[in-house]
Amino acid sequence: MNRFKHIATVATWAGLLLSLLLFLAISLYQLYLPGFYYDEALDLVPMLQLIHGESPELLRGIGIGSYPIMLLDYMGSWGGYATLPFMWLFGPGVVAARTQSIFFSAVSIMLAWLWSRHWFGNGIATLTALLLAINPSFIWFSRQGISVSSTMTICSLGAMVLLIKRAKDNKTAPFSLQHSAFSILFAAGFLLGLGLWVKLLFFRWCVVMAVWLMGYCLTSYPKPSIKQLVQPLVMLGLGLLFGSAPLIYYNLTGWLRDGNAPTLMLLLNSLNNPTQQFGVDNRNVWGNLLKSWDDVRVFIDGSYFWYNGTPFSNIYAFPALLLAVPIGGVLSLWQKQARKFLALVAGILILIFLGAFTVSGLWSTHQFIMLPLPQIILAYATFTVCNLRFVFLRQTSNTSAKSKIANLALATLLLSPIIATDVWVNSQHHRVLSETGGTGRFSDAIYKLAEHLDQQKISQPIALDWGIEKQVRVLTADRVRPLEVFGYSAQADDGFRTRARELLQDPTRHYIVLWDRFAVYNRRLEFTQLAQAMGKQVNETFIAHERSGLPVYVILKAE
Repeated sequence: MNRFKHIATVATWAGLLLSLLLFLAISLYQLYLPGFYYDEALDLVPMLQLIHGESPELLRGIGIGSYPIMLLDYMGSWGGYATLPFMWLFGPGVVAARTQSIFFSAVSIMLAWLWSRHWFGNGIATLTALLLAINPSFIWFSRQGISVSSTMTICSLGAMVLLIKRAKDNKTAPFSLQHSAFSILFAAGFLLGLGLWVKLLFFRWCVVMAVWLMGYCLTSYPKPSIKQLVQPLVMLGLGLLFGSAPLIYYNLTGWLRDGNAPTLMLLLNSLNNPTQQFGVDNRNVWGNLLKSWDDVRVFIDGSYFWYNGTPFSNIYAFPALLLAVPIGGVLSLWQKQARKFLALVAGILILIFLGAFTVSGLWSTHQFIMLPLPQIILAYATFTVCNLRFVFLRQTSNTSAKSKIANLALATLLLSPIIATDVWVNSQHHRVLSETGGTGRFSDAIYKLAEHLDQQKISQPIALDWGIEKQVRVLTADRVRPLEVFGYSAQADDGFRTRARELLQDPTRHYIVLWDRFAVYNRRLEFTQLAQAMGKQVNETFIAHERSGLPVYVILKAE
């Protein structure tokens, strides 16, 4: 018996280690592909300026001294600061940006393992870690780190792990507010506040935890009194205030100076009007709910990554999750784990509903914060189904180390179609990427462009489109600093024409555009017409192609 207990312990830790190794092996392979994207570099440019002893431009002129605190009204500068150690280790560039995000996602796997282990035991924790580690959406969004997704999961999972109850009634209670652990409560609140600063989207997770806490208090016996909850909630609230202090400072400064709090005003305006940049109407609740539901499906099956060259998906993943919810719900009653399992399902439903509201756009990337809820649900349902064999075999005990090892092996076998397909999807992405290098604005053509500009010492080219400036600055360690002049309007306006005419006075200027197929704010035609009106001829001097042969970035000169 002791031998099996030892094997079970080794299997638990070996499962976590294997999951981490699988995740790192898939995530770090071909790290440069797809090409370095604009949003990945967004928060690194201010850090480069700080490294060089310069004062970066502060959003709305609000910062702590010369240090930025907000990247956008709804996104903090945390991602940039978190990348500084990786920039010191690897130098500025794609490696530093992507290893930062991958590192935090690896920590997320460990936190997900801890959470599911405390709630449901070693076997389910092992399956959860494995399912999360090979999930295509988790891997490929982690590789690029767009929208600081992996940092948010550190905050959400970290807060949850801190609040997990480890008392004797852990079999039924999701978590507890313990009077003797005020430092833990403060730390949990701090992580929640930090998540809000990282990105306003994290508010969705705060709502989930608030609902869980309310449900815990209402279903606990004996129910905690208001007096018993006051001190723990105060400590949790204080931690949240400290963690979100930069966000609060930013809005308070804006309110005192200009009479409005930028983040709050953005939120309120988006509830009554289409969002500023992407035109999402939050009043279209049903339509947005359908989009949110589909975003979840896409996120679960991993079919988002068209820009790698070809979209692939795990056709078993989403149906398996839908099947796991009712099966796990019924079996949780038998296992006396109903409150915990229902909390997981409720969390997903809340996040789907909140996913219909946004201050920006509706994308599958926003579902990253849902992790690892789907994986825990699937692992729990599968592992618990394996326990049923003891009922049919009329055995009274299913808690021995030997039975747990057998359950884990059987559950892994039942999940093998999902596991194998996830691995296949990831392998196909890598295979296609080795051929395409990514497509369009996600292609490795960006490296050719940055290298050419750096070698030719073109230190300040003019960016006539979005998707050029930020990553070129990071890839060249800020030696090349494109100047964006296109203006964020659908059509070229008078402001763009005025800026272009002034720049055309200098015949030594170089201009960069995206080829028509990949352009965001296509200004090439207007620019060419303005140059011709001034008696100048526009010529192409360099083209960075993607591997298919399609042009992506074009350098122009007007003489």
